[in-house]
Amino acid sequence: MHLFLKQQKLDYTIIVVNQHGNESFNRGALFNVGFIEAIKLYPFTCFIFHDVDLLPEDLRNIYKCDSHPKHMSVAVDKFNYKLLYPALFGGVTAFHTDDFIQANGYPNVYWGWGNEDDDMYFRVIKNLKKNITRYPIEITRYKMIRTHGHKSGKRNPHRDTILHSKYNYSLDVNVSLIEESYEQIRNRLNIVKKSKKK
Repeated sequence: MHLFLKQQKLDYTIIVVNQHGNESFNRGALFNVGFIEAIKLYPFTCFIFHDVDLLPEDLRNIYKCDSHPKHMSVAVDKFNYKLLYPALFGGVTAFHTDDFIQANGYPNVYWGWGNEDDDMYFRVIKNLKKNITRYPIEITRYKMIRTHGHKSGKRNPHRDTILHSKYNYSLDVNVSLIEESYEQIRNRLNIVKKSKKK
């Protein structure tokens, strides 16, 4: 990622958030914790939320924020470089800080794999009243790195029930990101590197 971002001549910081313990993986809470800790370090105006197993293939896929939240990983090799469904908003996403706060961050209720990204899509549409943007599919190609599955990342059998229940984006909007994320997950932050624009 460093070589890719340097070639785009970006000023950036990479923050890695790891979940400790044996509980099921909570991607939404990890992103929320990373956001909260990042804004303590510096008044960042743009956040790219990035799955660790995805690598961009095209330098035209610029790592910056636009006027609307952006879905960056539209075409992943594992899925034959196709957008699986129109509301897909997972993998790599970009948010202006104010938009992320107004959406109230990612949902913290999805333990295990699945649907936190679909929930976030609805938060953008309903809470921000914005559409998501995407670069053309030929620019947004990503390579998925093979990883050894971890038991904490297994599929959540209740993910669809949670997404379509009364407890969803509309009721979660007044929940504090900070309290909910910190209470539900123990984490470690590593500041990997900051590269200044030349």
